[in-house]
Amino acid sequence: MNYINKIRNILTHLDNSIRFKQPFSLIRFGDGGIKVIHAFIFNDREQLVTISKKEGIPLGKYPMLMNGWAQAATYADYIDTQEMYFDGRFWPRVRTAKKGMTKKTKERMEMWSDLYGRVEFKNYNYCNPESNYLSVIRVDGWRNILDIMKGRKVCIITAKPKIKSVLLDRGYDVEVVKIVGHYKNQYKNSYDKTMEYIEQNANSYDLFLCCAGELGRIYSGHIKKCGGRCFDLGYIAEFWCGESIHPRLKPFLIRSINNFLELKLTDFGRRYIGNI
Repeated sequence: MNYINKIRNILTHLDNSIRFKQPFSLIRFGDGGIKVIHAFIFNDREQLVTISKKEGIPLGKYPMLMNGWAQAATYADYIDTQEMYFDGRFWPRVRTAKKGMTKKTKERMEMWSDLYGRVEFKNYNYCNPESNYLSVIRVDGWRNILDIMKGRKVCIITAKPKIKSVLLDRGYDVEVVKIVGHYKNQYKNSYDKTMEYIEQNANSYDLFLCCAGELGRIYSGHIKKCGGRCFDLGYIAEFWCGESIHPRLKPFLIRSINNFLELKLTDFGRRYIGNI
């Protein structure tokens, strides 16, 4: 059984990395990344075409993507593991409150360790795949990512530029690097510009928050390589812009009535607090 770092310890590490200007990255691959790796390794062209259209990655760029992921994962401070969905340490991975994973998704996720090895992810410092959601939970006595952002200069890589005004209105010092969204050819329209921006500005911010899908994992790795600090926040960008969390999380998490930007554990979710 692999050790999985708790979110409050990860955020303390991040806070210290900002304070002492040390490079940092947390990168989550999740079930989406697992499906990409599986499709690439086993030449599942139908799956790759589907992903390519959504994420805007040309089919010919998948070797580049896998190489970039391997470098980013190996160099990261934390990468996620799917293990805790299958050993009882964490709430189950479901589609909705009443529907479990599809057989295909479950089979792919159970292969996570083998797939990581096949694409040479040489990193065993694991975090929870839900670290993005866990990082905005409000629990008495814990600091969350919003606490760490206070008084810091933050850059968010996202297709949701509205997030800038949302956070500025709440007193955060935020800049946005806008990328195109799903089905809009992110590699062609955003990749080079984003990588160039990172190279020029990695040390201009205390923290980068990356909300950029499959290519975002390369951005996160590049930020750390250039000396910056990056936390993979994923769909929290949409949550902060007012969208609901995924239905699979609703038995465990709810939006806080005290702070629009935070989540709270439900009674059912609190059962897992010891492993969060």
